[in-house]
Order: sequence, then structure tokens, then C-alpha cells
Amino acid sequence: MSNQSGESTIWRRITSIPDSVPDDMARYYIYWKIFYVLAGLGHGFALIMFVLNGVTVMAVFNIFSVSLFATAYFLLRAGYYRTAYWGAITELTLHGIAATICVGTQFGFSNYTFLVVILAFIQPFYSWRKSALIAAVALASAVVVTYYAMNHEPIYRIPQQYLTSTTLSQVVTWPLFVLIMVLPFIRASARAERELAAAFAESERLLLNILPESIAKRLKTTAGMIADDRDRVAILFADIVGFTNMSGRLQPAELVALLNQVFNAIDELVAAYGVEKIKTIGDAYMVVAGLPDPIEYPEEKLARLALDMQDAVSQFRWPGTGQPLRVRIGLNAGKVVAGVIGNRKFAYDLWGDAVNVAARMEATGEPGRIQVTDDFRAALEDRFVFEPRGEIDIKGKGKVATSFLVAERAG
Repeated sequence: MSNQSGESTIWRRITSIPDSVPDDMARYYIYWKIFYVLAGLGHGFALIMFVLNGVTVMAVFNIFSVSLFATAYFLLRAGYYRTAYWGAITELTLHGIAATICVGTQFGFSNYTFLVVILAFIQPFYSWRKSALIAAVALASAVVVTYYAMNHEPIYRIPQQYLTSTTLSQVVTWPLFVLIMVLPFIRASARAERELAAAFAESERLLLNILPESIAKRLKTTAGMIADDRDRVAILFADIVGFTNMSGRLQPAELVALLNQVFNAIDELVAAYGVEKIKTIGDAYMVVAGLPDPIEYPEEKLARLALDMQDAVSQFRWPGTGQPLRVRIGLNAGKVVAGVIGNRKFAYDLWGDAVNVAARMEATGEPGRIQVTDDFRAALEDRFVFEPRGEIDIKGKGKVATSFLVAERAG
């Protein structure tokens, strides 16, 4: 247990990020810190190999390299990110060139370009053009030194017993270093994709709470205005009776909680009937059937919804009095124009005489009742029970004959 605890403590120290590190540097900070530690260890092993084989120049060079990576590690922790970064690139390049000249190409020291090219692009300091220039200079230096080493005898000869083990170690260590350098960014990319997918799903959910699904799809694929006309849709307006008066007597949180519960219950009914909620204004609720896609018998769907809405709202009680809530509903059907308005806080809405009349049906109705026009009644008279109300005066329309929807006929 203590051994595992010690290992986890070491790993936390390696991957920990001080509070002073800017957010945009955090990913690079961890990556560089791990790289400097591993690079220092790798050059330490190379130092041993060069000492054992009497390659004095490279032994001294590796003492410098180990010291440089240790310094880079502490420079990184002190906030000198760019200095530490250039120290690593400079060491890798000079070490690769010197080792290739000293012992030849068979050890793969000329492969330093793998690491330098990756380092050139995995950094937050320079543009892609400057990164490409750094990579090009590194590649050019590798070409020159490799060509030189292939046409000149190495300064030092490594005994065969070290030649095999050192060559094999290079085969393992170079890919390992490349993996270590790239892996954090592969993981970061995968994490970013997951976060983007989650953010996209959330934005889609929010968008579909604002717009009908078919309208949302059109909005994402067209730059033009979205406007449709429909010859026959049914419109419902509902308003909670006495809500304005009661709002002055209730605490704000209590009032909002009650309204939220009522509207959530209505939302479930609207979803169950497959009709479209257009908007809420205060304690008023607007629904349409036949938009954005036409349906058969839109009047019938809203008539049933209105009756169920009455029952659902009556299940709630006013705080303090215990009296059941009542809803006043108006229904009408006819021709409308619908579309998306605005480019900020946009909304899907509909307009037309049929909409205005439906709103008047609600406004002039009676508490706890569903008022409809005679045209609406005529479309459903064989399936629903109505109670004639007579004529009422509607602004802009004059006298209009209306009825109350009572129930659905049995059978």
C-alpha cells in the first residue's frame, strides 16, 4: 500500500500544475515537464555509454545535456517557458549533430529531427509559418550532417558489444520519446472532441426548446428568411385565472415555482399530443396544431388538449387558500403565416386574423371554460359537445357567434 501511495505521490508531483501557470499554458506545462525529466534520464544513460566507450567529447556533451534539461525543468517551474523550450530544441539539435559526427549514423542520433519537428509545432508561442521554418532548419541540418557522416569516418569507434545494445536501445527510445511527446495532445484532442460533442448536444437541446425541430434544421442550412403560410391550423390560447391578483400576495419564489409546475404539466400534454408550443407570456400559454408541418384534423387535437389542460391545471392549488387553479382557454382555426423573427433571441411565431381571433376567444371567455368560434365548432360538432354562448363583441370583428367546448362525445 505504501509503495502504491509513493508512486501516486510521484505522479502527482510530475503532473501537478502551479496556480501561477496560465490556463493556455497548462497542457504544454505538463508535457514539457515530463519531457524534460525523461530527456534528462535518457541523456544520463547515454552519458554512461559514452564514458564506457571512451567517447570523451560526447561524454562531456551529455554532462552538459543532463544539466541543461535539469535547468530547463526549473526554468519551466519558474515561469520561463520560452527559454526552457528553446533550451530543449537547441540541445536536441546540437546533441544529434555532434553524436552523428562522433560515432556515425548507425546509432540513429540523426533522428533528432523527429523530436525537434514535433516540438516546433507543439508550442503556443509561434505561428504555423514560424514553426514550419524551425522544422525546415532542423531537417536541413540533419540532411547535411547525415551526408557528412556517410562520407567520412566517425571520430570514435564503438566496440561491437556496445554497438548492438546501443542500436537496439535507439530503436526503442526514439519511438517512445515521440509517443510521449504526442500522447498528451492525442488525449487532449479526444477530450476536446468529447466536450464539443457534449456542447453540441446541449446546444441542440436548447435550440429545440426554442424552435420546432424542422425549423431548427432549416435555420442551420439556409441563410434566407424562414416564412410559411398554412391554410388550416388550429390555435389555442390559455391563461391562468386570477394569477395577476394572486402574484401580489405570494413570495416571488413561491409564485415562480407554482407557474413552473403548471407549465411543466402543460408541456407534457403538448408533447403527448404532438402539437407545437409557440410561447408563454407571463401566465399565458400559446399552442398551435398544424405547424410547422401540416396535420389532419388540427382542431380535434387542440380540442382534446384543451379538455385535458383544464383537468391538469385544476389539480394544482393556490398557496394559502387551497382553491384549485382554473384556466381560461380560447380556440380558433384558420389561415396563418409563420416564421422566425429576429437574429438575436429569435423566436418562431405566427400571425394572421385566425391568431387574433383565438386570442380574443381566450380574453373574452369565462373562468374555467373553453371558448371557440362557431367555425371551430362546426368542424367538430359530430365528435364533441358544445354549449352555445351567443354573440360577443370582438375588437376589429364586431359581433361573433361563439360556443363553449364542454366534452368529447362518448363512443
